[in-house]
Amino acid sequence: MKQWLELSLLIPAESEEAISNFLFEQGTTGIEEVDTDPKWKRLKAYFPEDGRRKRILRALLRYLKSLENIYPDLARSRAEFQSIPEQDWSENWKRFFKPLEVTRRFLVKAPWSSARSKKGQVHIIITPGMAFGTGTHATTKLCIQALEKKLPKKGAAVLDVGTGSGILAIIAAKGGAKEVLGIDVDQVAVDAARENVKMNGVSNVVRIRRAGIGRIPKRFGVVVANIDFRSLRRMRKALIRRVKTGGFLILSGVLKRDEETLRRLYLEPGLLKWLKNIRDGEWSCLTFKKM
Repeated sequence: MKQWLELSLLIPAESEEAISNFLFEQGTTGIEEVDTDPKWKRLKAYFPEDGRRKRILRALLRYLKSLENIYPDLARSRAEFQSIPEQDWSENWKRFFKPLEVTRRFLVKAPWSSARSKKGQVHIIITPGMAFGTGTHATTKLCIQALEKKLPKKGAAVLDVGTGSGILAIIAAKGGAKEVLGIDVDQVAVDAARENVKMNGVSNVVRIRRAGIGRIPKRFGVVVANIDFRSLRRMRKALIRRVKTGGFLILSGVLKRDEETLRRLYLEPGLLKWLKNIRDGEWSCLTFKKM
């Protein structure tokens, strides 16, 4: 039976946003928040059991130490890992994962949820925890908001780079895209995305491939990449090349402190026009148009 890692972390409540963002950057598939008292909060973060336990813990302890000048009580924080079987992990998710209205149009819910939609609202069914992207993290919500506005009524071809759970590819299909390609280099993500695509009934529109962007020769009307700053910087030329003239490029996974650096890098070749940034807390999403 597949095993999962549950990280239990007791932290000062005021440090929750910064630490949650860090855990998502480290690859957690989701975070459960448990209030203990007004000053302290317990976070439970879930990771696939893939041999990275020591590396994640070292990175976390370094990060907590770096925050002690801002949050002195972090010196008293405690972090514990335990392995849990997939059955127990799934039950934890059923308790934790609630339906989420990511925009007025889209409601994300788990397969076991019986939540009813509002009039005109579209359900997106995602099995949480198998791969990044359930709509709960700010970067995913920002991408959904930007993507929803850039899908032409006549439909467009969409490329979702680093598809994770496939949520953005599915939303693109249900938002009117004529064809969608989701790519990821992680086979676990590819398998999860394919299952989610099937559950949402969009297999006729969405294809999921295990591939890097260098293996995709086609150009698209909309390219969306919700990954990390380093990857966005490294993949700049490839991402720009995949956008058709007149098409849109949406970038997320960017901290507010890095957005201006990334904006300048993407404008440098002179092929894009910057349209706007949208923000949620410390996270930013940038939208460009190819000229």
